[in-house]
Amino acid sequence: MKKLWDNITADDVTKAIKLFDRTNEKYPEPRNTFLIYNNKKYPAKHIRGLAYFIANKKEISKSEYSGGLETVSFFKKLGFTVQYKKDILKPAEKKRITPKKTEKVKPQKAIAKKLNVVSQKNALQRLLLKHFGQIETEKKFDWLKTPDQENLPDEYSQIVKALSEYRNQKGFQKSNYQLLCDIVLEDHKLIIEYDENQHFSKAREITLENYPSKIKLYFSKETWINACKEINAKDNSPTDRDEKRAFYDTVRDIEAYKHGYKLVRIKHGDIDWEADGAEKHLKKIISAAGLQDENPKNHKIARLVITVNQYDNNGKPDFPKIEKLIENFLLTEYQNRTYEFILTPGGFLTFDFPESLQYDLDITKAEKYSIELLKKEANSVIVSFFKSLNPATFIKLKETAAYFTIGIDGFNPINHQAIELVAIYDLQNEKVICWTGKFYPTEEQKMNLIKINDLDTHFVELNNQRIVILGCHDLNVFNPRGQATAKPDGWKKQLADRFKTKCKKFNPEIILHHPHTTDTPNIWNLAWRTVEKELPYVKHFASGIKYYNRNGVRGNIDKVLEKTKEGDVTDFYYE
Repeated sequence: MKKLWDNITADDVTKAIKLFDRTNEKYPEPRNTFLIYNNKKYPAKHIRGLAYFIANKKEISKSEYSGGLETVSFFKKLGFTVQYKKDILKPAEKKRITPKKTEKVKPQKAIAKKLNVVSQKNALQRLLLKHFGQIETEKKFDWLKTPDQENLPDEYSQIVKALSEYRNQKGFQKSNYQLLCDIVLEDHKLIIEYDENQHFSKAREITLENYPSKIKLYFSKETWINACKEINAKDNSPTDRDEKRAFYDTVRDIEAYKHGYKLVRIKHGDIDWEADGAEKHLKKIISAAGLQDENPKNHKIARLVITVNQYDNNGKPDFPKIEKLIENFLLTEYQNRTYEFILTPGGFLTFDFPESLQYDLDITKAEKYSIELLKKEANSVIVSFFKSLNPATFIKLKETAAYFTIGIDGFNPINHQAIELVAIYDLQNEKVICWTGKFYPTEEQKMNLIKINDLDTHFVELNNQRIVILGCHDLNVFNPRGQATAKPDGWKKQLADRFKTKCKKFNPEIILHHPHTTDTPNIWNLAWRTVEKELPYVKHFASGIKYYNRNGVRGNIDKVLEKTKEGDVTDFYYE
């Protein structure tokens, strides 16, 4: 346990604070112990637990660690200020060791002044060639341009505002100016920028401090901000040179991330790239950028493609046949590849409404008061499903995937009322960790579907990734045809606009969609193409597939699979 606590860095703590700000505004105030950050008080023990999750990719129960003085000591060691009872406790200053007069002490920062920039860049490039075999320098991308100032994307608005107010300079706001990259490893989608001292200015500090949280960086923002404060470079020829340089670096960081590249920054002088051991430093930097995640054994999404063969004559899931489907999946994947998500279609499992809700159920009231009871009923079916699996099969499943998404439909046997839920099941902890469900019904469903009206339930953060979970028809909020015919002041248009606004603010990296039947490539094609245009941060998406139509399927299965996914998605289809 101690080793895992040691994994936590100051950067993990700041990420935990930002996560708390987004999700826990009404968290109860602790009795004694607060973390102080940016003059704001936070529940110290809770933030410590969030930081543990961020650093180790696993949750920890509050019963497994102490608050109070133990938590105070934890944060002080990482350089944070804590309030314990009424005392403000600041991090302890590091003791300075005065060398003996006979010792010759080399100034730590002298290396940056002695190293020749050109020689260092050349040495770095040689190491990269040795390590990766092929690199490109001074490379251009069609997409790597400064944004259009007349139509400024949201992620730039605060940055441009803050940078403009710094010295009232406006020249940096030139639109569509093409930029270069220092070093590119195209096969690995990796960009390396080599930052000399002139890159560490007050202007650059301002841009970094205003980065939106949705931009994932592959270098330490805090380290770069501190270097800006320390070096405080000034280049006033022309007068807006600092602003331009800072903004161009900003554009590289943001656009690289938006276009699926990992951008690593190396600070000149931190490492002597001509010295022995430089290759070891390079491997550390590359590893920290997450290149190890590109292991061909580790993948994002596995789709279990369902056919009529997995259902009984009444259209309900046949557990033994579904277990056989999972066994076939494990036959090839167990100990060969792992997945973050196993994706199933809508209605993968089903349940009946409890008897107390079967008679005289008002839909509007049910949406307010009955959803928790229905989720409880659905949860019992999910638990039974996993318990019904052969224990050996379940163990293999846990070792092959992290999460299992489940479309589960509830029906009222007395009438046509229904609810279409989606659950994310944590295979490691053997429990559902997230519930949502269809919020955007078809016209035919309006009167009888219990909707999930809390749109926030569709937005989930797992493993430092922003994920949107959709029910069956929910994806059609992005279908331009349906939205074009919707009444401007009608419920369909207004609901779709609300959801899309939330999506754009959230900027998901992954979308998991749970439709009921998909037998033609055209069903979801327009909606997915719109997602690609309107949500550029989405790197992986997929629709769960039930390849079935009672009147006979209308499209080729390969085309169906091709048009309903993007990114790292592997399909498992068994005739």
